[in-house]
Amino acid sequence: MIIHDYYLSVIEMDGDIKKTIVNLGKKKHEIIAKKSDEKLKEFTFEEDFKKMPKYSMFLEIKFILKRSYTSKGEGEFNVINDKIFENPIVRDKLTGSPMVRPSTWKGHLRFAAESVNDLDGKNINEITKSEIIERLFGPESTSDKALEGRLHFFPTFFTNNAEEDVITPLSRTTRTPVDRIGPITLEVMPIGAEGDFRLLYFPYPRDIMFSEEQVKTDLKFLTEALELMFFTFGFSAKKTSGFGVIGDDPIVTVWICPREQQSFNKWEEFKEYINKPWSGDHV
Repeated sequence: MIIHDYYLSVIEMDGDIKKTIVNLGKKKHEIIAKKSDEKLKEFTFEEDFKKMPKYSMFLEIKFILKRSYTSKGEGEFNVINDKIFENPIVRDKLTGSPMVRPSTWKGHLRFAAESVNDLDGKNINEITKSEIIERLFGPESTSDKALEGRLHFFPTFFTNNAEEDVITPLSRTTRTPVDRIGPITLEVMPIGAEGDFRLLYFPYPRDIMFSEEQVKTDLKFLTEALELMFFTFGFSAKKTSGFGVIGDDPIVTVWICPREQQSFNKWEEFKEYINKPWSGDHV
């Protein structure tokens, strides 16, 4: 169990360990509430973005959860209504805010990308798909010399409070509750929680086949993968259970370097924008 440094100093306040943990959890919530009241400067990028290569794209998606979201924290306990949770959600270590890490976004989006089968209404072959995925996400190699992909992810912080959820493990064969395993208590972001997803498409590294058409293919493929991740698979630790799916029409804002910005209230309108002919109307 991990206990952050900011409340290690009070570990000996009470001899009863359970009561101590609950008290520490309450102290943690007090610190989080205080941090939440502090205005953190919002990341601004307009001036820097103008200096990026042509066809760079910054994407922001403001979403509302349609199904609850859960993730696996690093062993740290949390306390809700005087109950100790040993399956806490991932939180930022500075502010204590529930969050989705950049690496989590990348993993879930890559998983969704593997299920993209059609592009421009045509079936995409496995070789072409593998090339696009490696171009966007980079190779799966862990070598230090492996090139990064063209996609760069940012953390998402939730401002809503986490809540308690309970799931009952079911048998894979009978789909009935498993007797030897009791209900599992989870900390989740509830239905209706709001978050901002941010992504940068940076058209490097460039290979000998680099062209405007390649960028167009990248962004169309990316849009299909995003649709699968957000509306079908979800981005939660329990994808197969429908956790982490978002509402139908998030607010999408897209910037394409050097000077274009568009906002959409309908997902289909965003897709139409990405898929429209690129005869100078995206730059």
